[in-house]
Amino acid sequence: MTCKRRSTGERAGVGVMQVGSIEPNCGLVEVCPNHHFPVHVYSGKTNDDQPRVCISGKYVIEKDVNSGGRGLNLVVVDPKQMKAIIAKRFDTYAGDSSQLEAFLSQEVLEGDILVAVTFDEASRNLSPAAKNLFAKLGSSQIQNLQFRGQWFMVTQKGLQGFSPFEELEASKGGLWSPIDKKFCAPRQLQGQSIKPDPPVDQNPDRLRFCATHPHITDFCSVSHRELPLRPAILTNHQIVGSAMFTTPIMVIAGNRGHTSLSDLTLTLQTVLGQPGVQNKYVVVVYDPRHIPDVLTLSRLFNFSSKAIVPQNFNDTLQYHEVMQLVFETAHVAFPNSPYITIVEAGLLLAPDFLAYTASLLPLLHDPTILGISAWNPNGYLNVSTRPDLVYRVEDFPGMAFTLRMETYLKELRTKMKQCCNRRGWGGWFKAGRWNREIIIPDISRVLHRPVGPELEPATPLIHALFQRLRATNLEMNTPILNGESLAAQRYEAHLSSILNSSSLTLTPAHDEVLRCADEKDTQHLHLNLTTDRQAVVVLPYKESDMDGWSGMKLLSQCFGLFHHQDSPPKGLHKGLLRFSMKGSEVILLSNHSPSLPHHQVCHYCPHPALRNTTTTTATATATAISTTTTATTTMGTSAAAFT
Repeated sequence: MTCKRRSTGERAGVGVMQVGSIEPNCGLVEVCPNHHFPVHVYSGKTNDDQPRVCISGKYVIEKDVNSGGRGLNLVVVDPKQMKAIIAKRFDTYAGDSSQLEAFLSQEVLEGDILVAVTFDEASRNLSPAAKNLFAKLGSSQIQNLQFRGQWFMVTQKGLQGFSPFEELEASKGGLWSPIDKKFCAPRQLQGQSIKPDPPVDQNPDRLRFCATHPHITDFCSVSHRELPLRPAILTNHQIVGSAMFTTPIMVIAGNRGHTSLSDLTLTLQTVLGQPGVQNKYVVVVYDPRHIPDVLTLSRLFNFSSKAIVPQNFNDTLQYHEVMQLVFETAHVAFPNSPYITIVEAGLLLAPDFLAYTASLLPLLHDPTILGISAWNPNGYLNVSTRPDLVYRVEDFPGMAFTLRMETYLKELRTKMKQCCNRRGWGGWFKAGRWNREIIIPDISRVLHRPVGPELEPATPLIHALFQRLRATNLEMNTPILNGESLAAQRYEAHLSSILNSSSLTLTPAHDEVLRCADEKDTQHLHLNLTTDRQAVVVLPYKESDMDGWSGMKLLSQCFGLFHHQDSPPKGLHKGLLRFSMKGSEVILLSNHSPSLPHHQVCHYCPHPALRNTTTTTATATATAISTTTTATTTMGTSAAAFT
């Protein structure tokens, strides 16, 4: 039976409290003994669910009742009457803990029984002060609450010892394990003499570091500067034992002083947050002439560090020299490691960065695959919507990537200047890829920090790559759908299967394509995708220039992919380009692709008057178009600028 009514609190100043569903005995089969009352606490299964708290047969926390929801849901129970008198919710994900601290200090009185249960995510802004208040109330677990962990406690203010009613469930792969408990609680709780974990606020090294680096605002904020730094626990059993967790992770620090140190701090926090990461395999490489205090910062995370300087102290390290020193450092420190992972400056790793790479690592045994990248140069917000998809591409995007160590030792060691004298997005392996390809995700597993004048020179290429919003995967547990299909022969068969099953082929007229490119609006192509139905959309077209990509550039501009008049399209595989929109796959299929004969091609000749400056270059030789085929937060980025 459900009835919504109001119960007036009897404590002065409490006001009114909503009462929701009525459930006799809170659903317990047995009636509680004298001087006990029934309790039901439920933390929800997903963020679409709801928390529930029942006291003496009345639900005082649930959907639309006393604002039950994300964060910490608290109920104060009068021990004499054994009924709820206050019910409140504190969203410690979106806001700080100041109101929660005031409530625990001022509104929970001596003798009051307190029922607390989390919902969704409560740890993000839960301050050390708030954790200490819960600890004083009898919690032995609150200091262990991490991202999407679920926790409940029933305690009594003035309790000596620790609460007998407390449980903490750690997040599993970004998904929580729900708490659902029904029990009888006494009106007078007896504390337990248990040994809790070490107290909160025990990170004096971090405190000392922050005292001299107040400009690192988030890491050194009042609510964070005393928190311990612990690596995340691996809960995804499918990748336990992967060589990825013993692969050296080489983090390159920037070279712009305090700005780079702040960026590096954020990078290291996301490295430490990777489930399964082992501190001893993380090495921070830096130039001490430009970015001080990296050694101290690395020690806070229990990571190693390596200072690199040229033989002549006053010389400037070129980009390829920095990369060579990174490879050599890894080879000396980890001589038996078959792989190396490099994270360039200014990056934040997605929660599943290591899991993503670990799931694909066996592909590096394929001689046709050169490396695994965590970044998609076409991964802008509206054309990057499938975290479960990965692609083979011909260009090396750089940023954060994993290679075989022998690729460096046998191919790059003596050719670093020729191969890698500029950032990955500017072109690595142009003369030494030998038809090998790179694996990239549809949604990037790294987030590039915003570009600003203090971080990167704002060249037209940098602007084209990083000044638009990009998608980054934010989920902890995202299985890869097509990983096994990425081996050489399997991939071509996989593409053939997708093209044959395509549910939509686009054949726009030439003026529709030009309007789409000018206005960046795919409505001109009569493309209406919805998120509730995944499709495969193919757009076959013909390049008039057998060696050029003017048509693909035009289409890239139309769909909002990477486009730059002096650069070829990015993300190509044998004349086709894959991406996703609203969960559907989209394939741009040129006549350079061996798959084109399966599709009809429509020709068009764009009219010069319809072209703007950008479109002119992109369409000068394009002569055909026909199409079919099937957290997000982002920021542009900047990387270590080594000249």
